[in-house]
Amino acid sequence: MAKKNTKEIILFESLKLFADKGYDGVTVRDIAAEVGIKQSSLYKHYKSKQEIFDTLVNTMQLRFRDASASFQLPDGELEEMAKKYATGGNEILKKISSEIFHFYLQDPYASQFRKMLSIEKYKNKEIDRIYREVYIDTAISYQAALFDEMIKQGFMRQTNPEVMALQFFAPIFLLLNKYHGIAQKEKEAIEMLEKHIEQFDMIYRKKEI
Repeated sequence: MAKKNTKEIILFESLKLFADKGYDGVTVRDIAAEVGIKQSSLYKHYKSKQEIFDTLVNTMQLRFRDASASFQLPDGELEEMAKKYATGGNEILKKISSEIFHFYLQDPYASQFRKMLSIEKYKNKEIDRIYREVYIDTAISYQAALFDEMIKQGFMRQTNPEVMALQFFAPIFLLLNKYHGIAQKEKEAIEMLEKHIEQFDMIYRKKEI
């Protein structure tokens, strides 16, 4: 395993502090002490606490992008992706959903990052915007577009795709919050996640395909 450099250590220790005490409750001095370096040494790597936070956001996006490469998500145009999801049955959806769920529950960076945003979103409008974009708006808009295309192709029942997206995503989001901090119960969480996907598929998939 590659040894982390000081810049990476500063990031991760900052993330843990922000997740425990909130962004405003942590000073650069606190971060330096946690890392075990002088405050002046920390400034050689980051100009400010805000720069550390901004780097955390960018790093999280990169980590998810890198992790997504292993999820084997169907790629291509939306029309092609919708067909792949539909013809693959609910097994492909269960597999991908489980892998994404595992990432957000078990990855130490992803787990702490979500906790940090959950704390700060009530205090900071910009953090609230990031939280909504990362965990709610992007997921629901993508899912709605996908379901809309699956409806057009005749795979799913004719209904409101935005409502479908909410009904699909909300239980997953709830499970993620329910099992946060008790990752040892991941098997239980995944079993419930798969049951949710099976029931959702039973409700919305057209049987006469």
